Amino acid sequence: MSQFVDLARNLLTLEVNTVLKSGMSAEKMPLAGDALIDIAQDYYLFLCDQIGVFGDRDKRRLYPWAVELSESFQWGMAPLAAEGAVEKPDRYSPAFLAQDLPGNDPARGTTVQTFAAIREVASWLRQMQDLTRGAALEPGADPAILSAAALIQPEDFPVLMRIQRNSDQINDILRRRSLDHITYLRHMDDEVRRMPDLKTADIVIVRKAWDMGTEVIVMQSTIQIDGDVVTRILRGRETPANDTLIGVHKNAVDVSFRYWSFMVDALGRFAGKAVNTLVGDTG
Repeated sequence: MSQFVDLARNLLTLEVNTVLKSGMSAEKMPLAGDALIDIAQDYYLFLCDQIGVFGDRDKRRLYPWAVELSESFQWGMAPLAAEGAVEKPDRYSPAFLAQDLPGNDPARGTTVQTFAAIREVASWLRQMQDLTRGAALEPGADPAILSAAALIQPEDFPVLMRIQRNSDQINDILRRRSLDHITYLRHMDDEVRRMPDLKTADIVIVRKAWDMGTEVIVMQSTIQIDGDVVTRILRGRETPANDTLIGVHKNAVDVSFRYWSFMVDALGRFAGKAVNTLVGDTG
């Protein structure tokens, strides 16, 4: 019954996202364990790309100007060491930049600790990006800071927020299902990859994280069951030049709304009670 209630709650809101992607594999989500590896690798590669703005990845050292910014706040974990600064194991973790991707090597599997580290680095990067852009606006800003700020893309900020949120949710799922001790690797046992202890609501979270990856959402529409509709468009995409993309999004919303309406109606008839009763306090 709890899974049925979870399904009803998930149907309270319809969300339709349109993303731009340079290449697509045209594959369905693999078994949950493999999906976790894909998610961890996607997040790791995205973060590695962002890290290069603030330091030398080969030497695993922050640039001098970045050390001062990094020392000005106390959350998140820097994946580069602060040369010349006091080493802080809880703040600087150059080991994050390992040679092998998570899940490819038994010594670097995908675990709760992997997503915890990814979450910490994403948190650090968010703050560093914000501080760098602010420092670049100051009179007489260091040319190195101006160059770094020019490399920061505004659309990357919400992706870092997504990585933080999804990493927290994935770790919560693994801990609640007592799966936090398992190291997920390529070619592991089929039963482990299937992760049979996951509930439907858990699979929904993993699937969305796998589907969205680190793509930039250019348009998003949400429809509440009470009729409220909110549409968001990435700034700069609301021009006539994007009419085709806007049309694609509108068609996706129309199709999704029809399917969503059918599911809500079917759920109510199947349960023999109103949806608002289903999603209320079950005691």
